[in-house]
Amino acid sequence: MLKKLAIAALLLWCLGLAGCSASGTGSGRQVKEIREYLEARYGSQDFQVEPSQNGGTASYQVIPVNYPEAAFTVEEGKLEESSDYSYHDDFAAQMLYGGADRLGLSYEKGAEGYDIFVTYENFASLDTLGGKLEQLVTCCRDSRAFDKLRTSCLITVKPESETDPYFPGYEIRLETRYSYPLKDDFGIMASDLEEGKLTDSLKRCHVYTAYNYTIPTDSAMFSASDLEGYKTSCTGATGEAKDGSITIYELANKDDLTMTFGGVYQLLSQEGLVTETSKDSFTASGNGVTIQFTRAFGPEGPSVSCQILTGEDQLDSNTLDMILDLSDARYAAKGLTGKTITFSTPEKIAAAKDAERLERLPLVEEAFANAAAPGQSLSLGTAEVTLLGTEQLETLQGDSLAAMHSTEEEVWCAMDMRIRNTGTEELNVFHLVFYGGGNELFGIVADKDANLYKPVDVINLGLEDIYGQFLPAGETLEGRVYFKLPRDRMADGSLALLFFCGAEEAAFLLD
Repeated sequence: MLKKLAIAALLLWCLGLAGCSASGTGSGRQVKEIREYLEARYGSQDFQVEPSQNGGTASYQVIPVNYPEAAFTVEEGKLEESSDYSYHDDFAAQMLYGGADRLGLSYEKGAEGYDIFVTYENFASLDTLGGKLEQLVTCCRDSRAFDKLRTSCLITVKPESETDPYFPGYEIRLETRYSYPLKDDFGIMASDLEEGKLTDSLKRCHVYTAYNYTIPTDSAMFSASDLEGYKTSCTGATGEAKDGSITIYELANKDDLTMTFGGVYQLLSQEGLVTETSKDSFTASGNGVTIQFTRAFGPEGPSVSCQILTGEDQLDSNTLDMILDLSDARYAAKGLTGKTITFSTPEKIAAAKDAERLERLPLVEEAFANAAAPGQSLSLGTAEVTLLGTEQLETLQGDSLAAMHSTEEEVWCAMDMRIRNTGTEELNVFHLVFYGGGNELFGIVADKDANLYKPVDVINLGLEDIYGQFLPAGETLEGRVYFKLPRDRMADGSLALLFFCGAEEAAFLLD
């Protein structure tokens, strides 16, 4: 009896061993192979490996211990991106695309490899995006999911309104086995990413692209330091008229050989010549010439084309040839302004700007000496102006959800005023470009050092203002004008609101 029991036990043990050999031991061998594959590809990091079924195909679910939220699947077979191995997996996809989903980022997949376009709403949203994107890049880099890929991984960050894949956003490249060129100014390798610095880099890129490749719609959000940072990388331009007078265009920039789309827009806008705008083009008229400027993006970079709509016969032959043959925006600007356009270094611009400041200093000093107090009325030209009061605003909030915020350096200031047209012709009130005509009233803030602060036309907020109003003769207008002014100057009372109408000027001290 004992012998029979022993034989039965032996048979059961053998059957159990056979069963284990068919599944458990076989799986154990394959799990070992999977672990060897993971170590060869991703180094000595901890993974949990479990067999699973994927549509009848043997596969394994792998959970990275350091990134448990990025579970991925390993399957047999070679792919181009992992052709050195007998297995392939989606670890990189789970880290990149899955990570972007988990962080709530808005993105589109690119046409190549693991290229991805991360988009954002506007300049203000970069404060939130920067931290999330830094987390995504750091995790992808440290996971080593991309180290041995035979493909690319480029993260391009750009505004959601710019749908062209060649629009020049900020680039972050994760290292793979292939080497690719990277932007010098607005690009970084993931291995060089420093903690806490990505947001500032994204902001610098946004300001640069806004002024060079777009018609800016959110420039009122830029701080003084944002603008100063841009100006250091911007060539600027000067325009010399036939009489030798010089105009400085601080925000106009040279890109490669000629002006950028945004650069020529800034120049012609400062001259008051822009007549129509759209997202991809604008039209300007001057000197009897009308030209349409259109932007484009391609593999070779951004470009701007110039189409003469009217007045071709008003252009000299050299200017016409440069516009028609090379679509040179600088010569198009010359044709419209009558000025020779040259590019200047930031040092030259600073010197010329200081020379301008010193030239107007006596006028500003006289204005301060004769300035009236708020509440008084001043007459100049055909206008009678009363400064009713001023209000500092930490947040500029209109009817919409959008808002503009003051900063540590600058504060929004609303100026309430009443204007009466004492002349016999219509009065153009607070057009943002002053031409010096007798029927124009223009205001600007100056400090005692003769630095100037222009009024800001705040758009998309539904605020009541009086920019560009045409005031009939004998009528009165009340409204607000907005400025962004330095806090320290507001605090010490060293600012004055200067008004110009024709050849006359007057001023109010700001308290």
